[in-house]
Amino acid sequence: MDQPIVSDLVAIVQTSLAPVFLLAGTAGFLSIYTVRLGRVSDRLNEIADSGRALREQDPELRRRALTLVVAMILGAVAAICTGSAILNLLAGALAIGWREENLLWLFGGAIVSLIASLIAFLFELLICGRTMLRQSKMGQTPEGHE
Repeated sequence: MDQPIVSDLVAIVQTSLAPVFLLAGTAGFLSIYTVRLGRVSDRLNEIADSGRALREQDPELRRRALTLVVAMILGAVAAICTGSAILNLLAGALAIGWREENLLWLFGGAIVSLIASLIAFLFELLICGRTMLRQSKMGQTPEGHE
């Protein structure tokens, strides 16, 4: 009689672990976005504090900051949806009465938000790469290495 209870608990834990891995991956992406946004912010502050006129890279730094903020917001939405999906799985396993359709919407929202977050990050990488190529063509040092 104890055997079915243990196997049921194992199934519940296994089902709940899949979204935990998605949550951990999302947290990793958010960490990367935060570090990159910090570097862009430091660069903007360095330019402003030095009294130099904001050069032509200022609009690109602002675009980079904007795309990183968008990526971070979408990543946070993905994390919230994933956490809610985990709660939904546990509530369903404990027969609290959450609807099964919630799981589809929460996982779908998490995946769509994470993909959109990665697309925003891709735009930031393209802006950064374009800036670096233009600076190297003009013989300047890359951003942040002056």
